[in-house]
Amino acid sequence: MKYGELPKVLDEINVECLEMMFYQYLPIKMIGESKPEVEQRLSFLKDIIGCVCCHFVAEYGLDKYIESYCYLTVKHQYQNKEKTFNRQGYHSDGFLTDDINYIWSDKSPTIFNFSDFKLTLDDKVSLSEMEEQAMPFNEKTFPNKTLLRLNQFNIHKVNENQDEGMRTFIKISFSKDKYDLIGNSHNYELDYNWQMKERSKERNIPQSVNLK
Repeated sequence: MKYGELPKVLDEINVECLEMMFYQYLPIKMIGESKPEVEQRLSFLKDIIGCVCCHFVAEYGLDKYIESYCYLTVKHQYQNKEKTFNRQGYHSDGFLTDDINYIWSDKSPTIFNFSDFKLTLDDKVSLSEMEEQAMPFNEKTFPNKTLLRLNQFNIHKVNENQDEGMRTFIKISFSKDKYDLIGNSHNYELDYNWQMKERSKERNIPQSVNLK
């Protein structure tokens, strides 16, 4: 595969979130376990979590599923053109890793770019290269409420053409690494006690093992 691939399009799914919330990389499944665990407040996400887990097993196998952590990010907040949910600019989720991410939003869909990227295998340098090499005519979005599967080869950015109002964004991540940075959400339904590490100022990589 090469950088600039488009994500895999899965199903259109309806999700209704009624509370304002911000969960960042909440662990919902530990390595060696099979069943995701979420608090009652997040029970409205069980269908999309189930769909994602089934797809991951079908695509990558049960062994890789069992051997992966699973994390949930869900944001339901007010947005406008001056305030986006995530950092602006092109990037790759899981750059230089085998991490797999599934994303969903109900409006202002993520912008992907399918230019032919030639990237230095460096977290910081590659960000500048993505901005330089992303051709505007190669931008692509997908319909609202579409579930997408991403790997490190899918270059994308936040949609800056934000509709003012409430927006829901969901990301479900699979990784062999602990997402152990200060600020990530803690799941009190699971029994674990990770030593949380400082975040990188240059880039919000979720696992300390890849920080430079």
